[in-house]
Amino acid sequence: MRRQVETILKALLAASLASSLLGCAAARPPQRIQDAIHTANRYMPEYVAEANKALADAEHPDRERLAGIGDRLAEVLDALDRWASGQEKTPEEDKQ
Repeated sequence: MRRQVETILKALLAASLASSLLGCAAARPPQRIQDAIHTANRYMPEYVAEANKALADAEHPDRERLAGIGDRLAEVLDALDRWASGQEKTPEEDKQ
C-alpha cells in the first residue's frame, strides 16, 4: 500500500512539474520586462567586450574565469531576448 501511495505521489509531482514548465514556456513576459531585456541585451556585448579587455590589460589573476562569466551572461541575455520577443520555440512548436 505504501509503495502504491509513493508511486502515485511521484506521478502527481512529475505531472505538476511538467505542466508548470509548459506554462512558463508558453507565456511571454509583460511588455515592461520585454523592454528591459531588450535594452540590457542591446548593451551587454559591448560591456562584456570592454570588461574582458580591461581584465586582459590589467593582467587580473582571474581574468579567464571572469571573462567566461561575462560571455555566459551575454549568452543568457541573448536567449532571454529571443524568448521575450517570441523567437524561441515552445515545446509544442518543437513537436510540429
